[in-house]
Amino acid sequence: MKTRLLAVGVIVCVSVIIGGSLLAQDAKSSVTSIEKSLWEAWKNKQSEPFQQNLTDNSVSVSPMGISSGKEQMVKEMTATPCDVRSYSLSDWQVHEVTPDTVIVTYKAKQDATCQGNKVPADVLASSVYVKKDGKWLAASHFETPAAQSQTMKTE
Repeated sequence: MKTRLLAVGVIVCVSVIIGGSLLAQDAKSSVTSIEKSLWEAWKNKQSEPFQQNLTDNSVSVSPMGISSGKEQMVKEMTATPCDVRSYSLSDWQVHEVTPDTVIVTYKAKQDATCQGNKVPADVLASSVYVKKDGKWLAASHFETPAAQSQTMKTE
């Protein structure tokens, strides 16, 4: 009987560990895919992916300024589109805060201008994603120029 209980306990523990790992892998795959699609939409001046993948109260902080709310962010993006010639993203990390909240961090290298101003070529970025009704949505995005000594990798 003790052996059977021990075996059941081990199976339950392994199942929880594997299940949590699969959940984390699923979250990582989903949010990195969304994040990449938003960069591509920014490059191609497409607002629909932002409308579909941001929370209503989403916030963005970058060297270009602070934007609050999905509606405002989409309006600013379409009113003053940027010219994005190229970009690359690398060094992805996804940190689970709760099963429904993750923080994504990565490095970005970009060749772009917005309103005639060149944007920083190398940035460190983070986004917070929340899961609402089974769908991951970006609630916050932050970019800061990388220090000159920061080595930027490209994918």
